[in-house]
Amino acid sequence: MKKFKRLFGTSHITRTSIIEDVGNKATTKKDLKSQKADPSRKSHKRSTDKKYNLLTACFSVPSHNMASDTEEHLDSTDNIMDILEINGQLWHSIRLLQEKEIKELIEQKRYFKADQHLIKLEYEQYANDMTNDEGTKKETKEINSLYELLSAEIFNVVKESINISKEQPNLLKMAVQVKIQEEKANQIYLEEKEKSGSVPEFRPRQWDTKWLSILQQSVNQRISEPLSVSDDNKAHWLEQCLMQLRSQLKADFDTIVNYINPCYPKEYNICAKYAEYYHKKVSSHISLLAESGLKGKEVYPLLYWIHKCYPDIMIAVIPSENTRQELLNTLLPEKTINHLKNDYLSVLKSDARMHMIKSLQIEEENWRSEKEPLVLNDCYHSELPIDIIQIIDGAVQDTRTITSELGDQALNIMLGETNYFLESFQRSTENFEKSHLNHPNFISVIISIINSCESIRNHLNTNEKITNLELKENILSVLNEMERKKKDIILKTLFCELKPHCKKLVSEKWFECTEPIDEISVITEKHLSKLKKLKASQYQDLLMEIHKQLITEYILRIMKKKLSCKTENQEKRVADQIQIETQQLQKLFNFYGSADTILKSALLKIAEIIRLKDVDAIVVEVAALFRDFPDIGKEHVRAILHMKVSVKKSDEKKILNILNTPMSNSDSSMMRKLFSNPTLLKAL
Repeated sequence: MKKFKRLFGTSHITRTSIIEDVGNKATTKKDLKSQKADPSRKSHKRSTDKKYNLLTACFSVPSHNMASDTEEHLDSTDNIMDILEINGQLWHSIRLLQEKEIKELIEQKRYFKADQHLIKLEYEQYANDMTNDEGTKKETKEINSLYELLSAEIFNVVKESINISKEQPNLLKMAVQVKIQEEKANQIYLEEKEKSGSVPEFRPRQWDTKWLSILQQSVNQRISEPLSVSDDNKAHWLEQCLMQLRSQLKADFDTIVNYINPCYPKEYNICAKYAEYYHKKVSSHISLLAESGLKGKEVYPLLYWIHKCYPDIMIAVIPSENTRQELLNTLLPEKTINHLKNDYLSVLKSDARMHMIKSLQIEEENWRSEKEPLVLNDCYHSELPIDIIQIIDGAVQDTRTITSELGDQALNIMLGETNYFLESFQRSTENFEKSHLNHPNFISVIISIINSCESIRNHLNTNEKITNLELKENILSVLNEMERKKKDIILKTLFCELKPHCKKLVSEKWFECTEPIDEISVITEKHLSKLKKLKASQYQDLLMEIHKQLITEYILRIMKKKLSCKTENQEKRVADQIQIETQQLQKLFNFYGSADTILKSALLKIAEIIRLKDVDAIVVEVAALFRDFPDIGKEHVRAILHMKVSVKKSDEKKILNILNTPMSNSDSSMMRKLFSNPTLLKAL
C-alpha cells in the first residue's frame, strides 16, 4: 500500500466508503480524516490530487461524440455514458473482476468493459505489490495474457474495418474507444514515470504503433499484385488492371468516408491516414505496371489513370486540393512519369506521320483514276483534309485528357507533322501536274486540291490553342503557296485557250464580226462553271482574277496600236464596240457571282476618251481614269489617243499634263493596277 499511497495520496480515498482490495486491508473514511488535519500534508495533497485526477481521467467519457448504443448482445452496463461520468467518476467504485471474468467479457466482445477491468487489475497489481515473487510474476503473466487476447480481438476488428464498419459499426466504435482508453492510461503512467521513475514493465503498450501497422496491412491485403501477362494481350490486361484498381478504391473509399470515419474522433483524421496507406500501396502497384514493358499507345491508359482517374478518386478521402496534390506528386518518380509521357508522344508522332502519308497515298490514287472528285455542298470534296484534321485533333484531344500541358506538347508535334506532310503533299501535286496534264479531270483535281488547302487553313486559323505562331505561319505560308500555284495553273489553262481569240480584239478584222468576244465568253463560261466547285472564298478570288486578267488583256490589245481610226464615225464605232463588249463581259461575270464594278469602268472610260472630240472633255475623262487607276502612264494615254483620228501635239500635251497632277483620293491597290501589272499572256 505504500506505493499506492505514493502515487495517489490518501486524501482521495475519503471520497469512497471503501476500496475493495481482495485479501488486503481496507482503509476507512475515519482513518483518513485524521490525516487530513495535518498541515504538513497540504502540499502533498495537491500533488496527489493532480496525479489521481490524471489517472481517473483515463476512465472518463471520451471527448469525441460516440453512439450510445452498442451491440445488441451487450447489456446496458457496457454503455460508456452509464459507466463513466464526464467529470471523472472514481473508477475504484467498480468491482474488481477476476481474470476468468475478464476473459469472458472479451469472448463476449464486450471489449470496452474488459479493457476497463484489465486496466484496474493491472493497476492494483502494480500499486499494491512491491515484491517480485512468483505470485506477482504469475499475476503479471495472466494480465499480459489477457491483454494479448484483448489486443488480438481489437486488432482483428481493425484489420476487418472495411467489412465490420458496415455490418457491425458499434464493434469498430468500441475498438476505437478501447484505443482511446489505453492511450489515456499510457499517458498517466508516463507522467508518473517522470516523477517516480517507475512504471509497469509493459507500459506504454504501443497500441498506437501497432494500430497503424494493422491498418497498413489491411490496405495491402485489399490490393492484390498485378499478374504477369504476355505481350499479345498487354493492352487489354492493363485496362482490366486499372479498371479493377479504380473500382476497388472507389468502393473502399466510400466505406472509409461513410462508415469508418464516423467511428473515429475527428482529430484522428482517419480518412487522411487511410489515404496515405492506400497511396503507398497504389504507388507500388502502379510502379509495377509502369515497369511491365508497356509499348506505344499502351502507355495512354496508365497516364490517363494517373492524371485523371486517381485524383478524382482521392477527392473522397482528401478534399483539400493542395494536400491531395502533394500526395499525388509522389505516386511515381518524376523521371518515370516523364519517360512514360515521352514514349507516348514519340508514338503519337510516328503514328501521325504514318497515317498522314497513308492518306496522301489514297488521295494520289484518286487523282490518277478517271473518276470525277466527290461533290459535297456543291464543291469538289476530298477526304484528305478530314483525315489530316482528325489525326491532329484526335492526338491532341486524347493527350489533353491526360494534362493540358501534355496536350500543348502534342499539338506542337502535330503541327510539325502537318508541316512535314504538306511538303510531301506539295511534291505529289507537282508530280501530278507534270504527268497528268491531259487527264480528263485535271482541272477538277486541281480544284479539289485548292479546297483541301482551304480546309486545313481554316482549321488552323480557328484553333485558339496554337501557341507556336512561327510554326503556324510556316504551315500557312506553304498552303498559300500551293493555292497560288494551283490557281496559276487554272489561269494558264484558261488563257491558253483564250489566247488566239484575245489576239483578234481591237484589230482591223475586229470590226467585221463579234466572233472574238463571243468565243471568249463561251470559253470563259465553260471554265467558270467548273470553278463553281471551288469553295466560296477561293472561287471569288479566282473569279476576280480572271475578270481582271481579261480586262487587262483587252487593254493590252489597245496598247498594241493595231487599230487607228480614220474617221470620226469610225471612232464612234470603236467606242461603241468596246462599250458593248465590256458590258457583255460584265454581264457574264455578274451571272457567275462577281460583285465588281471597278474593272469595267476602265474600258468604259477608254471608250469615252475615243468617242469624245472636245479636248477639255477628254482631259476630264483621262483625269477620272487616272484617279481610278493610278498606275496609268503617259505611254498608255498616248496609245489610247493613237486610236483617235487626229490629236494635235498641243492638245496631247494638255491631256498628258493631267497625269502630273497628284490625286489625293486615288487607290493604289492591286485590283487598280491594270496598266503596269504584267498580264499572263505576256509570260506565255
